[in-house]
Amino acid sequence: MIRLSFWPPVVLLMLGTFIGAQAAGPVKSDLTGASNTSLLYVGLFNGQTVNVYRVPQNEGPIQQILDGVSNITGDLAVDKSQRLYATSNAVMVYPRGGLVPALRYNFADQHQPPLVAGTAIGSDGTLYTAMYGDGLVAAYLRGTQQRASLTIPTPSGTTAWAVAVDAQDNVYIEYAAAPYPSTGHIEKCAPGSTQCTDLGITLNAAGNHLAVDLQGNLIACDQLAAKIEIFPPGSNQPRVISQGLVGCPNFALNASEDLLYVANQPHDGNNHGVSIFDYASGALVGSITAGIPSDDLIIGVALSPVAH
Repeated sequence: MIRLSFWPPVVLLMLGTFIGAQAAGPVKSDLTGASNTSLLYVGLFNGQTVNVYRVPQNEGPIQQILDGVSNITGDLAVDKSQRLYATSNAVMVYPRGGLVPALRYNFADQHQPPLVAGTAIGSDGTLYTAMYGDGLVAAYLRGTQQRASLTIPTPSGTTAWAVAVDAQDNVYIEYAAAPYPSTGHIEKCAPGSTQCTDLGITLNAAGNHLAVDLQGNLIACDQLAAKIEIFPPGSNQPRVISQGLVGCPNFALNASEDLLYVANQPHDGNNHGVSIFDYASGALVGSITAGIPSDDLIIGVALSPVAH
């Protein structure tokens, strides 16, 4: 098994086509149950799989998604229709319970190979992608694969690492210089606009994921400091979640936004599984390690259903 010190995404994106341990055969289980059953998706780079867990039960994966993913090289995201978007050079889209992709975004209008880092899904199903290799965020209307409806370049000398979108369709872009680690910054762009405002937020290093909760709080990972930072609207002074964390490159809120699931992984690898926090208090309340080899790289954490 190949071990890598913590990415930048471009390294994994370039290597993903060529390397990775073969994943074991899929776990047999039925994922077509009630749509309100919470599912956790965890992407594994070396495992070449997305593990699927039924939460909050503390058990091993009930299924593994293998078809189309190769090495997971970027973010995972879920839309309001509970479709999973998994980045493996291209972005593959799976219906809830599906193991075969129903749609593939190849980003033919961007530089090839497409170097996708963070992803986010708008309320209307628009896919937003942080195109690491192009230095921009590209937006693709639901089901539209050939050409982006909007591209937002990052400031000169930087590239896009992560992206989020709020309930009003404002777009948030986490950007930094390409070499990892580089100081991260976050800007906010009005719906449909390429004019963005820097929020005055500084991170020791940019990460692969960014999120906005239903209250408008912006959630980011300061990976080198191993802490989740939660910024209230209009503030650059965060509330911090850090108990037991050695890193936090990927994370996701559950549908009720009372639990935060964090990939507990340091800069130099050797993950500690997925840690579960009470979102309001920041208290560590559980963890998931079954089916996640400690020497693999967790890339992408997502939950279904998502908050509305």
